[in-house]
Parts: sequence; C-alpha cells; structure tokens
Amino acid sequence: MGGGIILLGIMAVIIPEGYKVIALHGMVQLFSNTIRTYVFRKYVKPQLIKQFLNGALIGVLFSIGIIIALIYYFEVQSANEIKVEVLKPFIGLFIVWNLFLKGPKKVKIVKSFVPVGLVAGLSSIFVGAVGPLIAPFFLIKSFNKEHIIANKAAAQMITHLSKIPLFIYFFNIDYKAEIKILIPLILAVYIGTNFGKQILYFIPELLFKKLFKISLFIIAVHLIINN
Repeated sequence: MGGGIILLGIMAVIIPEGYKVIALHGMVQLFSNTIRTYVFRKYVKPQLIKQFLNGALIGVLFSIGIIIALIYYFEVQSANEIKVEVLKPFIGLFIVWNLFLKGPKKVKIVKSFVPVGLVAGLSSIFVGAVGPLIAPFFLIKSFNKEHIIANKAAAQMITHLSKIPLFIYFFNIDYKAEIKILIPLILAVYIGTNFGKQILYFIPELLFKKLFKISLFIIAVHLIINN
C-alpha cells in the first residue's frame, strides 16, 4: 500500500519528462494492480467496483475536456508540451484532513463509490498516483486488510487502464518504444506483489490499519512539501 507514489518518485528521478513519468508509471501500475486484484480476487466486492467504474468513466470524460481546452489555450500541438502534474499538494492536504481533522464523529459510511471513481478518473492523468487520494475511502469498518487491498487494487486498475489511451492519443506516447523500461518494472511488481501477500498474513489486523494510516500521512507530507 502506497507503493505507487514511491514508484512515481523513483521514476521521476530517472525520467526527466514529467508526462512520460506519469504515462509509464500508469502502465506499470496497471499490471501491478491487475496482479494484486487477481491474487486477492475472492475479496473483491463487485458492486463497489461497478460503482467506481461508472464514476471513473465520467471522470475520464471530464479530463478529456480539460486536456482539449488546455491544448487550445496554450496553442500547442500535443499535450506533452503542457505541465500536468499540479495537484499533488492538494491531495496531500486532503489526506491529512481525512485522517485527522474531520473527527471520528463526522465519519460517514460511503454509500456509493461513484463519486470516488469520478474524482479518480478525473485526476489520474494529471497526478499519476491517485492511490493516496482514494485510499481513505477504503477504510471501511466491515473490511479486513485483504478487502482493503483487493478493492483498492481493482479500483486503481480501472483508473490506470482508462488513462493509457489518453496518453497515446493526446501525449503521443509510444509504449512499444519504452518496452526496455517497462518489462523489468512489470516483472519486479509481479515478484513484489506475491512477496507482499506472504508478508501480509503475518501482520495483525489492527497493526495493518495503523501502519496504513501512518504510511498515508508520510505520503501526504511528501506530496505537500516536495512538489
């Protein structure tokens, strides 16, 4: 959990172009979350994922409109000439508010994941790693650690899959040309996911949720001060 933002940071050091970092990160994370979803498939809640998918599709349509508007506004030929990674500090502040400031008495049960999917679908192409943004919504009382991981992975699989065509069309990304970078990363996340599953069984439920919240907070601070 939180591995996506860590991977994004490492890739940003290696790859200078911000849009290419997000594009390649999306492909790697698509495989990572697909593998994770398959590994924990019996814990996936179909109704939740269906709601998230419906919202994500709407969000993607909004993001397409924003990209087209930016292309016309800046009078560029391709969206890869526009800096798109601008929302990270706001995500960090949202996480801090959700974890600590809204208070336990104000916590409400998420009745529908359509809005969560909409926000993820809208922001994924601009931010890259939306895991920290949607993670707090999966801290459901009836969910154990496997449910949290399975459903968050399935949700992220949807967001990464939906943005890849946008990078190909609007940002002129040639994924075939980047195959030498992608293959080792995809193999690594496969190994890492299976290794992580074995470790998960030894972590007590309460400890997992505490570590999850601590990890979210550390990620939030990083997003706020290192943009």
